[in-house]
Amino acid sequence: MRASVLRRLFLKRVLSLPPAVLRFLAGGSVVHVDGRTLDAQIQFLWRTYLSSQQPTPLTLNGSPLELARQEWRDAANLMCAPLDGRVRIEPVGSTTQISGQISAPISGQLIRPLIIAPDAPLIVFFHDGGGVLGGSELSKSFATLLAAETKSPVYLPDYRLAPEHRFPAALEDARMAYDWAVANAVSLGVMTGAVAVGGQSIGASLATRLCLDLKREFKSLPVAQLLISPLLDLADDTIAASAYAKSWPVSSADIATLIDHYGGAGIDLTAPQVSPLRESVVVGQPKALIVAGGLDPVAHQAEAWTRRLMEARTEVVYRRYDTLPHSFPLFTDVVDTARSAALDISQNWLKLLA
Repeated sequence: MRASVLRRLFLKRVLSLPPAVLRFLAGGSVVHVDGRTLDAQIQFLWRTYLSSQQPTPLTLNGSPLELARQEWRDAANLMCAPLDGRVRIEPVGSTTQISGQISAPISGQLIRPLIIAPDAPLIVFFHDGGGVLGGSELSKSFATLLAAETKSPVYLPDYRLAPEHRFPAALEDARMAYDWAVANAVSLGVMTGAVAVGGQSIGASLATRLCLDLKREFKSLPVAQLLISPLLDLADDTIAASAYAKSWPVSSADIATLIDHYGGAGIDLTAPQVSPLRESVVVGQPKALIVAGGLDPVAHQAEAWTRRLMEARTEVVYRRYDTLPHSFPLFTDVVDTARSAALDISQNWLKLLA
């Protein structure tokens, strides 16, 4: 524990150097792609990981899966700040009771502000990792800040991962987690009993599909949805040709590998159940905040879904942060622009709910 704290402090100190110094240490050049410039702190982290002796430099393509998973867990733990004093984090699981209430069917983490706003919803947030790389720890930094800034509890379910559990396992777990949240929102401190959903990458796809399914089943919908870097079309063959295909920490090649693990043989990736962007009828959806990084190989999917929802007369706020890549919330606690983006997301979320 002490070693990890010291490493985090050292990382923070190095990242506080001026951008010009960080770029020099990262090789001296500016990463400029299609009119957008990569944040200097992320560029430094990128070059540091690539030049290290670590077996998996935060990438999946060409790396053993377990090594890639461990690398992402290590990175998440290194970059996650000590506990924010405005919240408390409780484990959720089939054998763990939350404040005397019933246990959840899907394990994970519950991040609860010390003071919950009277009109705050419980946010069920499906974590990053492409449905393959890791659990709730990958979105813990961002979710902690979101909970603290919005005074809303955030439930991070650890849905099952591929390839051990391919689609639709993650979607089934997402539905169970949401249903549990709806049944227990009041007992978890949400006065209105309202529930919202959100997610990153494939987690955002799960949230999107969940909302579409609930509407089709004439069930009560979430009050809103927060979609960050949503991967909504797994059959999209334009991802590989993106100007940001070689972005870091997630490249187009990584996304292709994740999709192969997530879907597996026999899964029709063009089916709307797998790729919600291909849904033919989009009506009556919850209002949405949709977010993408500027240097994100799937940012065009976020924009396409924004247009689909707007055409369906759904209230939508779209934000794109030009200097940031896919999975930028991983860096919320160590990269200044990622933290600024997370704060901006929190404020826009509050405005959307108002």
